Amino acid sequence: MTALRAVRGDGVGALAERVLAEIDPLIVEIGAALRREIPEYDELSESDFTLDILPVSRHLVSTFVACLVEEREPTPRELGVFTQCGERRLAMGLPLESVLHAFRIGGREAWRSTSKLIPDDEPALLGSLSMQWMDLVDRSSMSLTQGYVAASHERLRHVDARRRELVEALLSADDASEVASVSLRFSTVLASSYVPVLVHGAGSIETILRDWPPGTLAGQRGPDVLLLVPHRVETVRPRPGTLTCWGQSVACGAALRDEVHHVEQLLLTALAEGQDEGAFGPDDLLVEQLLLGNARVAKSLRRGVVEALSGRDPGGSLLATLRTFLDTGSVPETARREVVHPNTVSYRLGRVRDLTGLDPRLPRESALLVLGLGLPQEEQHP
Repeated sequence: MTALRAVRGDGVGALAERVLAEIDPLIVEIGAALRREIPEYDELSESDFTLDILPVSRHLVSTFVACLVEEREPTPRELGVFTQCGERRLAMGLPLESVLHAFRIGGREAWRSTSKLIPDDEPALLGSLSMQWMDLVDRSSMSLTQGYVAASHERLRHVDARRRELVEALLSADDASEVASVSLRFSTVLASSYVPVLVHGAGSIETILRDWPPGTLAGQRGPDVLLLVPHRVETVRPRPGTLTCWGQSVACGAALRDEVHHVEQLLLTALAEGQDEGAFGPDDLLVEQLLLGNARVAKSLRRGVVEALSGRDPGGSLLATLRTFLDTGSVPETARREVVHPNTVSYRLGRVRDLTGLDPRLPRESALLVLGLGLPQEEQHP
């Protein structure tokens, strides 16, 4: 206490002495308020509460007093305690919202006790200290949040890496014995079969997994998220802004690897059809999927349709009109959707016929155009 008077001999120094003299009962009051108002804190063990929660409250009050007496801002080292606190709270499984609520409660209780120690004849001191107290609470809670979020991101990176390793190991297994080895290596009970699901344009894996049943495996697959669902998938309701494709339920091993490849091709086909949102299963885009197993036919159609139109349709109007017409089979409806005159539609379809040798108005030839336009993007550039 004498050291404090040596630094500040005014009313602030005297207040600091009083606060430090009352700090032990103050910390007890803060702890009681935390348990009373926050269920997650009330469930903590007495050991965690005594050794981890209360010392942070004490550090907050002590830092405030030190900054007052020494007329300075909190140091990086002092704020670092709150950053470490955020990391520990994540490890304890406490939600960030509850942790920040605890900070607000601690700040409220500490200020309530401190303000009672300010003499009534020093109102200016009360206003000045309240601003400094709020500033410290803001800085410390920001440091805590940064520590919590950084630790959360680091944990997710490790979790995502392990998920990816598990999925890749499972897809590398060829038979039941290798699948069993994967199960032992990752200490994970694996289902006998899975439905592969690819999600394009997805958010975080954690967010996606909320929509799928327990036991679903997940991992990054290039820019997409691959899910292995241990249940039959009949229909899928995709998230807005995502494109989802799924396959059939198959046994682990080579069959699962092949089915994943098929779903990847289905996704490429959907993207080639101009789809960037929606859901497609093994019974969708059947005409387009016929190309997936015949590279020779794909090459011929690519040359006859895609390459024939490439470079001769700079504005994309021919291709847009052709797609709409093949979708509707009607010149008037195509004109309405493309916002052009029906004669313009007829002219553009004639131009397609001249360039490709295929007339969109003839059923057999329009089928070839449908197949040609259904080529996956990666196969359009040999």
